Amino acid sequence: MIEHIRIGIVDMGSNAVRFMIAEVSGEEQRIIESHRLQVRLGKEVFATGLIPESAIEDTVDAFRRFRASCDQHDVQRCRVVATSAMREASNRDELVRRVADASQFEVDVISGTEEAYLLKLGVETRVDLRSGRSLLVDVGGGSVEIVVVDAGNVESAHSYKLGALRLQEMFRDVEPKQFLELLQRHLTGLGHRLTEHLDGDRIDRCVAVGGNVDSLAELIAGRIPVEDQDGVEQIRTTDLDEELRQLTKLTLQQRIDELGLRPDRADTIIPAGAVYLHLAKLAGVDCLSVPRTGVKEGLLVEASKVNRTSFVAEDHVDVVLASCRAMGKRFGYEVKHAESVLLLAQQLFDQTKDLHQLDGHARVLLQAAALLHDIGVVVNNDGHHKHSQYLIESTALVGLGRSERHIVALVARYHRKALPTLEHSDFSRLRRRDREMVERLASLLRLADALDRQHASVVAGVGAAVRGDKLELSPLLRSGKSTGLTLEIAAIKRKGVLFERVLGLKPVLTCAATMRD
Repeated sequence: MIEHIRIGIVDMGSNAVRFMIAEVSGEEQRIIESHRLQVRLGKEVFATGLIPESAIEDTVDAFRRFRASCDQHDVQRCRVVATSAMREASNRDELVRRVADASQFEVDVISGTEEAYLLKLGVETRVDLRSGRSLLVDVGGGSVEIVVVDAGNVESAHSYKLGALRLQEMFRDVEPKQFLELLQRHLTGLGHRLTEHLDGDRIDRCVAVGGNVDSLAELIAGRIPVEDQDGVEQIRTTDLDEELRQLTKLTLQQRIDELGLRPDRADTIIPAGAVYLHLAKLAGVDCLSVPRTGVKEGLLVEASKVNRTSFVAEDHVDVVLASCRAMGKRFGYEVKHAESVLLLAQQLFDQTKDLHQLDGHARVLLQAAALLHDIGVVVNNDGHHKHSQYLIESTALVGLGRSERHIVALVARYHRKALPTLEHSDFSRLRRRDREMVERLASLLRLADALDRQHASVVAGVGAAVRGDKLELSPLLRSGKSTGLTLEIAAIKRKGVLFERVLGLKPVLTCAATMRD
């Protein structure tokens, strides 16, 4: 029997707050209620760093009403996220607290990469991303989220402070006729910052998401035929360019009166359109797909599958690992070695659970560190573990927040050479439980790395069993490989010191078995 679940969704953007209640039954969805609160959380935040009291009061009142609607419709799950403006507001905790007190909703202020992942989930409800390489662009009020999806997997995700409201404020004193030209110069001046994540590979489709591009598509369709592909509108970049030029000829009030645009759309539609057009040109595409979906639809997909009130890495391990592999590819990592260490690290983690007592979340962090532990080699082989830490810290990974990425970076840093110590400031600043996690995960990563000391994937698997004061490791050799594992035995003896220090057992390598074909 298919379960019917009613879900409440809130997307707190910089330009508006969107509320939705939907009933989900298997793959079927029915929207019960959907409305938009015109409150610009970002307008003052981008200028002063603070959400004004009037905006806080309006938002809290709206949440009270939404709570009443959720109770009325017997909503079973709720998911509330906040994006760019809330990420930057110094008084965001005040708004989060008052929302919770008034309505019992827990607001999750998500990172740009988490927002990008939700965008991908939303787009997939309308566009098949399983073939080719896709560029997803969502221009919000405070930021633009750019996601590259390759054959259905998130390859990279970036968030830039180029939201329509932010750009409108930046150029608010510019004459209307000069606005578009100066804005385009500004975007061009950003140069490689907007193209570095494209990696020079071909983009097969560019998907534009957001209220402004939906309005632009409607305006274009009002004067010329708009193509439709599998139920998704396609607008040509040349038509978008012309529409923007026509809009600059109208005053703000004319856009409202003559075109029927809402006031909070009439002033941001040109900067948003300029960003969409600029990115489409950088991607080398001549049209944009406009699926009329976005983050809130992605939230609904996520919430219908997992009963969570926040983004949790272990629920999206495929996304995390796809992002790690994409990062490894950009830095030219050694794929076979990374995948071998990943496999061995997973097996060691699962077979030593009673010893390390870590959860599924820690397992994902170990998997990420296993894939990325050697990427520092691109900088310099000497001290590459330290370079790996720096690169991981500096690179956005979809599905991992900053604190999680910090732990992954430290686990990768400690896969060789010096052991974790309080003399290392990056390690000592961690909470005690996180220090313990880093030590335990690093001890497992060192063993997994030692088992592929030859970087030849000789060891196809490993068994682990406690025998007295030892952890006996039984390697399974890949078929056709013949070796005495001399290098691995020496590496286990050297690298097993951390495991023995942290978990009290000395790792030893036992006789090897050979995998059957």
